[in-house]
Amino acid sequence: MSERTHAGFAMRTPFERRYVKDLAASAHPDAVRAFNATPPVRRKYFAGARGMYRPEHHYVVAPPRWECTAEGKVWLGVFAHEIGHAIDMHGRGVARARSIALAPAIRRDRARLGARIAAEHRLPKRQRGCGGAGGLCRFPAGARAVLLRTLPHAMAAATFARTWHDGAPREALRDLAERMTPIEVAGQDPRRSRQARETARLMAYALATVGDFIGAVYDLEGGGRSRGYYNRFPAVSGPSLTVGHTAEAFANAFVSDVLEGRELLSYLTRTAAPSTHAAYRNLLAGIGRAGPEGGKLSRDSSSR
Repeated sequence: MSERTHAGFAMRTPFERRYVKDLAASAHPDAVRAFNATPPVRRKYFAGARGMYRPEHHYVVAPPRWECTAEGKVWLGVFAHEIGHAIDMHGRGVARARSIALAPAIRRDRARLGARIAAEHRLPKRQRGCGGAGGLCRFPAGARAVLLRTLPHAMAAATFARTWHDGAPREALRDLAERMTPIEVAGQDPRRSRQARETARLMAYALATVGDFIGAVYDLEGGGRSRGYYNRFPAVSGPSLTVGHTAEAFANAFVSDVLEGRELLSYLTRTAAPSTHAAYRNLLAGIGRAGPEGGKLSRDSSSR
């Protein structure tokens, strides 16, 4: 019988135990069930390698312990992203990934919001509107609490909220990542200082995945992947939409559902692309209902 975290994630192998125990206690229940319904993923690691999921062999590239890496807690985010791909592609491969079902919703978001978001980078910052003073009040209580906890003062949070709701999400994410770097305090316990840095770096990674989600949905250059990357994959439902777009949208949305600060991250993905996010959640819930967790348990492949 497998152990479980407070959020309900199953820990069926030593590799899972090293990672899922540090995912968010507030992780979305559908994300937890989808993880538990997917067979345990084997681990491999190659020196100097970045995270990667191999659907043909059902393994992820990751070190056995994130705590022993120079990148530290950022590996939790990488793990979450690659597990998102594993949930999506296990038993199917890239060409038949479950996330292809997101294509109609992505088309709807592109038709409704794409022009506004794509125009963002063409306007000088000073020409963009500032929105209403109550922009922060539009955030749900949980998301607002994470934002206020992440930033040094309420004014910075209000500025982020106005920029976000003005249709300039990538600029808002960049500004937020820049503002939340923890300040070193003389005499501070080194362990607390390191913990603060690691938490900030993980949140910066998570915000970058929100930006990647936006880039995948709206086919934007600079959204984390180039158009050349997406064009390597089979097309789905017409031009400028490939299996790569749908797969990255799914994996990045999954990250937002399972990392610390989930209340804020999930809200950002939902408001950036509401149709895509709703379709993702429906798909995720279906995966979780598809069957019992994991099938046969596999041994950790740390030594392979």
